[in-house]
This record gives sequence, C-alpha cells and structure tokens, in this order.
Amino acid sequence: MNNYLKIAPRRKKVLSKKQRRNIMLEDAYRLLKEKSEECLQKVAHDEFFVGYTKEKIRHSYQVMGAGNYIVPRVKWLKNKDSEYVDMVKSAVLLHDICRFAEIEEKCLHNRQIDHGVAGGEFLRTVPEFSDIRIWLPIKHHGHLIEALYADEEYQNIADEELKQEVARICFIIRDADKIANLRMLAYEPDMRYLFFGKKDVVPAVDGHISEPVWRELEKDETLPRWAEATPADRMAGYLSWYYDINYQYAIDFCAKLNVTTRLVDLFKWVCIDEDFKAKFLPRFADFLQNHPYLR
Repeated sequence: MNNYLKIAPRRKKVLSKKQRRNIMLEDAYRLLKEKSEECLQKVAHDEFFVGYTKEKIRHSYQVMGAGNYIVPRVKWLKNKDSEYVDMVKSAVLLHDICRFAEIEEKCLHNRQIDHGVAGGEFLRTVPEFSDIRIWLPIKHHGHLIEALYADEEYQNIADEELKQEVARICFIIRDADKIANLRMLAYEPDMRYLFFGKKDVVPAVDGHISEPVWRELEKDETLPRWAEATPADRMAGYLSWYYDINYQYAIDFCAKLNVTTRLVDLFKWVCIDEDFKAKFLPRFADFLQNHPYLR
C-alpha cells in the first residue's frame, strides 16, 4: 500500500470555470507584482526612479479600477462568460507590464524602449497571456489606433469576429488608461509637472495658445504633440483626449468622478486666450453631448 502511494500518479484536479477565471486574474496580479518588485530592486539606488516606479504601480491599479467600471457595462461583453470577461480585465491590468522594463533601461542604461511594444511581445511568450486578444491590444495601447490597424499580425487575422474583439479590447484598455491619467491631472496638483513638463505653471507666462492648435482641434481629433508649445497648448491637448475615448461608459465615469468639470476649470485657469476659449469650449461641450460613443 505504501509503495502504491509513492508511485501512483497524482490525479489532476478538474477546475471549474470560476476557478480558472480566478486563477487567470490571480496570475495577472502576481505577474504585475513580480515585475514591479524586480524593478524596484534594480533601481533602488536612484530616488527618482524608485518614486516613478511606485507611481506606475499605482497607475496600473487605477487603470484596473477604471476598467472595472467600463467592462461590466459594455454591451458586447454581456453575452460573454466570466472567464472571457476576466481575460479582458487581465489585459487592462497588464497594459503597462513592461513599463518596469522601460524604467530599468532608462535608469541603468539610459536607453529608451516602447513599453507597449515590449509588453505585447513579452506577454505573447507567457502561456497564460499569449491570447492575441491580450498581447496585441497591449502592444498598441499607447499608439494612435491606426498603428493597430496597420499591424501585419492584426491584418492577418482571418476571423473577422476575432479581429473585431482585438480592436474592442484595445479600445477598453485605451479608455481606462486615459481616465486614470485624466483623473490624476484633475485631482493631484503635485503630479501636474508630469503633464506640463514644469512644476509651476504661471498663466501670464504659460497661458497663450499657439497658432496651429485651433486648426488642429477643429478636426475633433487628439491634438498632436508637435502642435503643443506652451502649458496652455498641453492643457487643450489633454481635453482633446476625449476625442479619442471610445465608450460612453468612460465618459460617464469621468462625469461621475467630476473629472471633466475639473479639467475644464483647470483649462480656463491656465489659458488666458479668451477668444480661443470662446471658440473651443462650446465646441468641446457639444462633442461630449452629441458624439456617438460606443456602448
């Protein structure tokens, strides 16, 4: 009997869908913890990069919080099982998984990498997260959406339904990411230097709108970085992120948190160009009210 116990193969436990679902999310949280802690150890000698890493850990959880609001409300996900929904949530949580590799490269080697591309390429090698609906949206979450559409691997997806799922999951990640950043800008004055490139914004000095900005914003598209020359330009640019939000529930979440109102008030304070405000703000409000966001 004792010999049998030694050599008998262990019976593989059959997991329910709920258990498999929980394991996937647990694995996602575990991977995020592992990579962030590795980064903190590697940059421990540099106070700035330690602080930056901690901020990016916080950001990942804030994006997950936004995703937890959006995902249960999205109509096309309502007919998906809980395992599928948690796959989407895992993609949201891990969207910046290689932000930590990016920090390490910058701190230790003064090299720059694209954390989105690196994250997508890394996750496709991790069996638990190798589904193209996870790694390909993460690869392009920080790019213009045209980069996803132009990606050869996206174009080569033969199943049109699968291709649509990849794009829709990318939309969710991008919306949750924007919400987290916009909330920080609205509510955390100490962090605004990350957005404006300087600690102290002085409207009398920084509040002018550059000539190309209105021409670009008339397109109702995200303001390109090359057009932003002043903090007022940048603030207009952050409001233009709303033009690239996909789901109505992301807009609703910003309204629920009072983010949109606070950002408009911040813009009014930063920008001293009254003619520009008189043109832009009504147009911006009309867009939010009438744009056919996805549901």
